[in-house]
Amino acid sequence: MSSMTVAEFANELKKSPDTLLEQLKSAGVAKSAASDKLTESDKQHLLSYLQLSHGTNTAERKKITLVKKSTSEIKQADATGKARTIQVEVRKKRTFVRRDDGTETSAGAAPEERAEQEALHAARLQIDHAELARREEEARRQAELIRRQEEELAERRRQREVQEAA
Repeated sequence: MSSMTVAEFANELKKSPDTLLEQLKSAGVAKSAASDKLTESDKQHLLSYLQLSHGTNTAERKKITLVKKSTSEIKQADATGKARTIQVEVRKKRTFVRRDDGTETSAGAAPEERAEQEALHAARLQIDHAELARREEEARRQAELIRRQEEELAERRRQREVQEAA
């Protein structure tokens, strides 16, 4: 495997070389310039130092949380007739707990319970999609209703102006 420089590694991590050099010095890795070569053992020293300093040592970790975000857009007309796009963001959070026997399960459930939870999750996803479709349809109906009301108001205005002119 080819070794890389501190600057290349910093670019890969999307950090500045100065910040990476400071972290390497704190970890006990003697690098002083961005052009110095990094070995795999240097990277492992940095990783273990950062894990210890942030309290995420893998042997001690019992729980992992995954957060998923999905966004969608709904178009809706406002009172003036302009179509506005509303962004809807859905956040889902799932926590996995490591049990004492070493297996990882969702929230510590037994295999039967896990299968039941997955079935419930699939049903919830279908309900979520149905709810999203229902909301989009409701937004379309609202937009159509607003458009009709605006047309009626415009017609009434024209009639009133014709009556005033007459």
